[in-house]
Amino acid sequence: MGVTSVLLWKDSNGQGMMKFHERITTTLLGSAKDKWAIQVKLYRDIKSTGTGKFMYTTEFYNTNKIYCLIDDVIVEAEREMENILEKLKNLWLLRQTIVYDGNTYIIGDFLIRVAYPKTTNSNYKGMLVEVEYTSTINPHVAAPILHEFIEMLKPPEIDIVKWEPDDEHSFSKIGLSEDAFTRAHTDYQYMMLFKMENLL
Repeated sequence: MGVTSVLLWKDSNGQGMMKFHERITTTLLGSAKDKWAIQVKLYRDIKSTGTGKFMYTTEFYNTNKIYCLIDDVIVEAEREMENILEKLKNLWLLRQTIVYDGNTYIIGDFLIRVAYPKTTNSNYKGMLVEVEYTSTINPHVAAPILHEFIEMLKPPEIDIVKWEPDDEHSFSKIGLSEDAFTRAHTDYQYMMLFKMENLL
């Protein structure tokens, strides 16, 4: 695991995946590596009043882990956590599930994961792109390299949205290291991007 940057790649006409594949394999001479998918679920606390308390979970293709975010606390668990949540229906109500399906590409020290939602609706805003720089786990070293690579990766006409840590929402505030990147850091980026862009 290296350091990742998670993006929403704006794509209103649904042609982004084909253009992305062509740009990576033809223009940037990258190659397709394997399948990739992410499932995100949104649960609502049944007992809370007003705006309520929410829990996000993420699960990735080819991993045996699930990540849960509640009140800015992120927890890594085994996939059996899904079964536990199913049995807690009197506490947590599943509001929505979305599955993104796509591919992983490789260009040198970078892995690029791109996926579309399996079912699109009027809320469709684009495709998810995760860029991983595999040569370090130090986010301070990787940040400028990732930024430069992403700028090279995206065509000029494409808009991207990215969640950035700030004083209110930082990795350290949820108990994650600011100096050594893990899969939990990536999951937190997904969850914050989903909240920020109302993707669920």
